[in-house]
Amino acid sequence: MEYVPAKDTKEDFDGFVKLEAEFDSHYVTIGAGEQYTRIPFLEKPKGTDSKEFEYQLKKDGFFVFAKDGTEYAGYVFGYIKELDPSYKAGHVGILDSIIVAEKYRGKGISTKLRDLFFEWLHSKDIAFCQLEVKTQNTEALEIYKKWGFEIDELRMWKKF
Repeated sequence: MEYVPAKDTKEDFDGFVKLEAEFDSHYVTIGAGEQYTRIPFLEKPKGTDSKEFEYQLKKDGFFVFAKDGTEYAGYVFGYIKELDPSYKAGHVGILDSIIVAEKYRGKGISTKLRDLFFEWLHSKDIAFCQLEVKTQNTEALEIYKKWGFEIDELRMWKKF
């Protein structure tokens, strides 16, 4: 497995789209997409994938693919967020996305991607990392708990 920084190429974009499509289908299957029915989209906006890919490339963050030859096995994207001045720690690392294709799960790829991201955070003197995960995504919740993440709040919705 090779771990390489994302680049602005058609190959990387196509790999990103494929990984996102598989994730989206799994996400809906476990019921974690319910938030989109609370504040519904009229339809999926055209160019959403290209805008997200472009955003992640341009953001001053960490965007790395796991590749098995020419096949995209997964990716990690994260960045550093400035905190409100009332916090002692001025910044926190945000683990925004970590996705591994189903056929590559259980091979330590997400752990390696996590480790690379954590190394990057340490190189920037960041002492805390935060992520968000849907409560229905029990598989991811268990992985994050094994990695030492703790649940500290729940987001709730009410429609008027």
